[in-house]
Amino acid sequence: MNHSVIALMALLSMVMLVAIPAVSTAATPTLSPPPATLPAVVYYTAPISGVHYTITTPEWNGFFSKVIDNQAFVSYNWSLNVTQPLIVFDLTYTGLNPYGMQFILALEKVGGFPSIQNMSAAFNMTKNMPSQISGYSNIQALNAGAYPGFTWSVPKIHSPVTEYEEIGAIGAIVVVMFVLYFTFNRKK
Repeated sequence: MNHSVIALMALLSMVMLVAIPAVSTAATPTLSPPPATLPAVVYYTAPISGVHYTITTPEWNGFFSKVIDNQAFVSYNWSLNVTQPLIVFDLTYTGLNPYGMQFILALEKVGGFPSIQNMSAAFNMTKNMPSQISGYSNIQALNAGAYPGFTWSVPKIHSPVTEYEEIGAIGAIVVVMFVLYFTFNRKK
């Protein structure tokens, strides 16, 4: 086989190894910090009688600091993340994302005021539900540093499978470089 054909095939293989992962991952939108006051969310515990409660900024802050930032619930350190409220809110911080809706529906089932105890119980009800991230439950996504309510969110803590894929890609690039080197530096 002609050396230039081999070199071209090796080069194309290397480009594909680099380009395919870049094309397959969804672009992460620009995340803006939350407003000073988080939106109030009303939930009903007895829809027929109209019994309802409102979660306001102090209750949300309590949820984030006492549940999400509590290592007994979530192992990832979310306290350093300024966009932490995106765990439950949409990108505009005006409504709830799918995980936030799951959480509110669980809070309605728990019933009562949005206390830390009730929010913890609602969190535990939703933690094993599937997240929007393929292959992750809500708690797995949170433990990996990903927002469970968004499909574009990428875990910051990679699974061992992801690490092996990255090592394999690096190994393939090294092999291609050796092939290119020996193809073009061969004595004639």
